[in-house]
Amino acid sequence: MAMFKKNRNLGGIIQVGDNDEDMMDPVTEAEDSMGGEAVVPVKEDVWDTDEEKAAKREVQEQSTVIGKAALITGDLTAKGPITVAGVVQGNVNCESKICIQGEIIGNIVGKGILVTTGGKIRGNVSSSTDLVLQVGSAVEGDMDAAEMTLEGAITGNLNCAGNLSLGAKSIVTGDISTKDITTTLGAQINGRVEMKRA
Repeated sequence: MAMFKKNRNLGGIIQVGDNDEDMMDPVTEAEDSMGGEAVVPVKEDVWDTDEEKAAKREVQEQSTVIGKAALITGDLTAKGPITVAGVVQGNVNCESKICIQGEIIGNIVGKGILVTTGGKIRGNVSSSTDLVLQVGSAVEGDMDAAEMTLEGAITGNLNCAGNLSLGAKSIVTGDISTKDITTTLGAQINGRVEMKRA
């Protein structure tokens, strides 16, 4: 059963996990160790400038994590990065990066999308920058991005404004429209390939 933890003063962080043992609660830890208002710990390099440290804190405060045992029904909109390890049944719209380790059933719009091994998408995917599918990932839907690096299985049409790279384990069932294409021995294309004019 998923546990939702309401955190104060964290700029909208949502933490969803399997149970209390699986989820680290940085707010509780910070309150216990500092005896006062909650402060989210941020991993900082001693060589980071103050501006770099502030940028890392801002990214962490805006991050959204959907845990493995979570099921979200409905659309999800976020400004900061999203990591989906569970299941989202709805559209996802993000102004930052999206990492999909679980499953999304719905359309996705983001600025940089990574689908890791085991990640699944049933819906159209659009990225204003890069779109990466690792080995063992799967997408059923059309994909549109500035750059694509694909190692997974895709059933749908691809529209790539720049370079499309197909790895040895990639299987594309659908038509491809791209400016440049690079394929590794073993890549499979079941459809037409159209090269865009410069």
